[in-house]
Amino acid sequence: MRGSKRFGKCAAVTAFLFVGGCGPAADDREDVPRASLALAATQSTSFQDGVSPSTGYAGTRDAMIEEEDSNANHGTDSSLSASGDTPAGSGNENEILFQWDVSAIPANATVRSASIVLTVSDKADQAYGFLELTRAWTERQVTWEQADSSHDWTSKGADGTGDRNTALLGSIRAASTGTYTVPLNAQGLAVVQKWVSMPSSNHGVVLSDKDHDNRLEVRSREYSTRSSRPKLMVTWDVDGPGPVPGSTTYPGTCDGSGGVALDGTHFLNFNDESQTARVYSRGQAVAPVQTRDLNSALGLSSLDEADFEDAARVGNRIFVTTSQARNKNGVLQASRYKFFALDVSGTVPQASLQVAGVSSNLLKDMLDARNWNQPDAAVISLLASRSRLAESTVPELAPKEQGTNIEGLAALPSGGLAIGFRNPQEGTSALVVTLTNPDAVIAGSPARFGQALRLELGGQGLRGMAWSDAHQAVLLLSGPHDESSGPFALWKWSGAPGVAPVKVRDLSAPTDSAPEAVIPIPGTQDVQILFDMGAHLIGGGECKAASASSQSFTDLIVRVE
Repeated sequence: MRGSKRFGKCAAVTAFLFVGGCGPAADDREDVPRASLALAATQSTSFQDGVSPSTGYAGTRDAMIEEEDSNANHGTDSSLSASGDTPAGSGNENEILFQWDVSAIPANATVRSASIVLTVSDKADQAYGFLELTRAWTERQVTWEQADSSHDWTSKGADGTGDRNTALLGSIRAASTGTYTVPLNAQGLAVVQKWVSMPSSNHGVVLSDKDHDNRLEVRSREYSTRSSRPKLMVTWDVDGPGPVPGSTTYPGTCDGSGGVALDGTHFLNFNDESQTARVYSRGQAVAPVQTRDLNSALGLSSLDEADFEDAARVGNRIFVTTSQARNKNGVLQASRYKFFALDVSGTVPQASLQVAGVSSNLLKDMLDARNWNQPDAAVISLLASRSRLAESTVPELAPKEQGTNIEGLAALPSGGLAIGFRNPQEGTSALVVTLTNPDAVIAGSPARFGQALRLELGGQGLRGMAWSDAHQAVLLLSGPHDESSGPFALWKWSGAPGVAPVKVRDLSAPTDSAPEAVIPIPGTQDVQILFDMGAHLIGGGECKAASASSQSFTDLIVRVE
C-alpha cells in the first residue's frame, strides 16, 4: 500500500474569489489586431462505445489494476472497481483506468464543458477522484506493475512522476447504484482541451483513492448493455470572440504584474499596487469578470502595499509571491514579505478560489543556510547583504537599486517552485532559488530550499516565469534590474541545473511599461504576456495615479514553437 494521498482536501477558507463569464477561443494568426469573430454554434459530442458519436464508435479503453494480484490484467472485465482496501483489511488498492478517443472533435475547437458518466453497480458512499494519466498504457496488457508488457510504471499502481498528475479533475460519490454524471472542473477542462488540441497527450484518467475502504464498482466498455458503458460528454465550439494572437487592453488596473491561466479562456491577474485579484476573459477589452480584495485574507489593510509580483499554478493550487523587497525609499514594510496560496475548485464560470495559507518568512528562511539542501554560501551572503532585514531604512537597498527584489515564480518539472530574482544579480547572471516545500510553507513550516542557480539572460534579471506543459519548459521574461526601458526578451529553459536558457524572441513594450508576467495558454503553443503600465502616461500623468475608470493594461499573445 502506498503512503501518500494523491489529492488533498482544501485548507480552511479565509477568502473566496468567484470566477464567472464566457471566454474566447484561439485563432492561429500572430501579431495582428484582435477582432470579434462570430460565435459558432456550440456542439456537444458524447463518446460511448457502440452508441456515440455513432454506433460504430469503439474508442473507449478501460481496465482495473489491483495491488493484491499485481500482475493480473483486467482489460476485458465487464465490471471494474476502485478501492483503498481490497480484500478488506489488506490495505491493498484497486484503481480504474479510462480513456476515450476524442478525435471526432476538431483540433482547433475550444472545449466549453466536459463530464464523465458512469454506471455504478456497487455503491460506495465515499468520494473517488479522477486524475490525469500522463503515460501510455495498453488495455489488455496493463497491470499494477506495468503500463504494458514492455514498460513498467514509474511507480507501481501508476503512481509516479510521469505516470499521472496530482490535480483532481472531478470526483464521484455513489450512495446508491445507478448512473452518475461527473462534471469536470477547470483543471479537467484543460486536460480535455489538451486531448483535443494535442491527441498524443491523451492517456486518459485514473479513478482512485487510497484512503477509502468502501469498494466502488462500475460497468466497463465490455458490458452488454451499451447505455451503461463509460461515457465522456464534451461541449465545444470552433470560433469564438477572440483571442486572435495580438494585443488587448484590459480596463480596471494599470498592473499586469502577475497572472496564471484559469482555463483556456480566462486568466487571473494580480496587481502590485493593491491586494486585488481580477479575473479577465482573455481577448475581451471589458471589465474583469470578478474582482476581489485579498487584504483581510492576508492580514493586511487597504493602506498596505504587498507588491504582488508573480504566481505559479500547480494542479489546483496557485502560489503567489510578493517582491520580498523594501519600498522605493528603502523602508522595510512587513506587507511586502508575503508568500501565499489560493486553491481552485469548481468549474469556470462557477469556480472559486480559497486562500489556503500565508507565510511572512520566505526571505528570512532563505538567508539561513540550515534551511538549504545545498547551501550556496556566495548567494546566501549576497542576498543577506542586499536585504539587511534587521535595519528599518536603507535607501540604497530600494528594490530597483541595490536591494533584493523577487519578480519570478514558476513550477518545476522535478517538483517544487523556482523563485526568480530581478535583483540582485551575481555578475551578469540572473539568480534562481528552488523552493522544495511550498505546501508546507503556507501551512506554517520553515521554507526548505534546494539550490541556487545562475542563468545567463543577456546580462538581465528575471521579470516573470511560468512552466508550460505545451513546451515542456519554463518560460522566462528578462529585463533590466533598474528603471531602464529595456531591452526585454522571452526565453525557454528546461528547468534543469546547468542547462542554459534559449532566447525565443526580443520583446517591445508600450511606452513607460514593461513585460511582467508570462502565461502559457492551456492546450496551445500560444503565450500571453502581461505588461505593467503603472508608469504609462495618461493625460500627462502616470496611469497608477489616474482614476480607476481610466486605468488599463495591455497584453501580447505570441506563438512559441
